[in-house]
Amino acid sequence: MGSMEDDAALPFMCGVEEPARLQYDWGSGVPLGTYIVQQMADRARVGATDVPESLYGRIDPDALEDLFRPLVDGTPRANGEVTFTFAGHYVTVSSDGTIEIESELGRLKRSGGNVLLTGDVPADVFDELSAQFLGEPEYGRTHLFALYGRDTDTARARLERATADTDHANILTYEAAVRSATEVQPQNQQNRPSVTPVVGSLDEFETAIVDDIFELQYRQKGFEPGQLRFCFDSLQFLSEEKSASSVEEFVRNVTKTVEDVSGLGQYLFPGAYDSAPVRAVEPLFDGTIELKVGARGPMQRWHLHDTDYTTTWFPL
Repeated sequence: MGSMEDDAALPFMCGVEEPARLQYDWGSGVPLGTYIVQQMADRARVGATDVPESLYGRIDPDALEDLFRPLVDGTPRANGEVTFTFAGHYVTVSSDGTIEIESELGRLKRSGGNVLLTGDVPADVFDELSAQFLGEPEYGRTHLFALYGRDTDTARARLERATADTDHANILTYEAAVRSATEVQPQNQQNRPSVTPVVGSLDEFETAIVDDIFELQYRQKGFEPGQLRFCFDSLQFLSEEKSASSVEEFVRNVTKTVEDVSGLGQYLFPGAYDSAPVRAVEPLFDGTIELKVGARGPMQRWHLHDTDYTTTWFPL
């Protein structure tokens, strides 16, 4: 293990790409709780000493086993299941011995949600992580960027980095009303990705984002979970120019829309994780990725809000 400030160990995380499904043998002699932790550690590729918390802190393993263990004569218990959270995961145990383990990160990727990206790091670190969140090109993602105070080249570079299909990429840019009509003409680079300037108030920018999301959903005849990849950049500029209440209302409405279509949204906020502006908006998101640059290069750690879990630092 490295130091706490530069810990490159693998995070305790499994069931990311798809939920892990296990079958517990009641006759094995291995306690159910022990079996769950061992299987999670194996799949997360960490040692037993690297399991970050005790299962007893989340549920009583003995009571769990008593609840589902077959009767003395071997008769299975009546159908039933229980779900609990453990170290950033959702664990579901059924009376027939089946166990499903899914990380909160994996559920966000598959079902959609909204994630805050923050840290006091160079822009290229944000670019790298942001491009990762655009998803794999073979899955036919639809991309929508909403840029506040950022240049369209930022979005173009990330799309290129992710080898994304620009035929399904759209960019909205917020333009101050004082800009001239010439300066805010739609940009054309072979028409892909499309770039639409929005001139007006923050409310009008929000409306344009929401309308675009639903229009893209209509064109696709509905989105599969995670098909829409939305990126807002930058919350730093937005927070510097607008009131805290305006920022909160804007973020709540946009994140709700992304959630309504089962999209995955990323919101960039360069700055220290423990700074007041960042902490003010963090509760509005499903999770937060904190970034830093250590001796081994760019590092990340996840703050997963629903399961109340923070990973170790690990490479980007």
